[in-house]
Amino acid sequence: MERRTIIIIGFLFCLIGIFIAPLFYENIQYGEIFLLLIIYPIPALILAILNGYLLSLTELKTKNLILKIGVGLIPILIMILFVFGKESPIKFIATFGIIGIGVTNLIWITKLSRKPITAS
Repeated sequence: MERRTIIIIGFLFCLIGIFIAPLFYENIQYGEIFLLLIIYPIPALILAILNGYLLSLTELKTKNLILKIGVGLIPILIMILFVFGKESPIKFIATFGIIGIGVTNLIWITKLSRKPITAS
């Protein structure tokens, strides 16, 4: 997949994650979702850009499919560690990042595993 496609898909799924993430918190009201959509698109874009560059560099530099899949799962594992921290904006960013980047990486892994194997 192209880097630009990964970034766009990741950003859009992170925006969807901003809608879904308040369901995991009991103190966020639904009226605050629009405020969250004003505040958190910049962190969502940063997450999507970092993930896009990581996945494209992994695709270019690594030949082993299992290693590529492992590197694709690293951002998700890092965000899972942030989710178990104390209540903070980083916890909310990690929550919608798991949703957005997780779906993006799953799409990337399925596209990666469907590539035809070429003999060299």
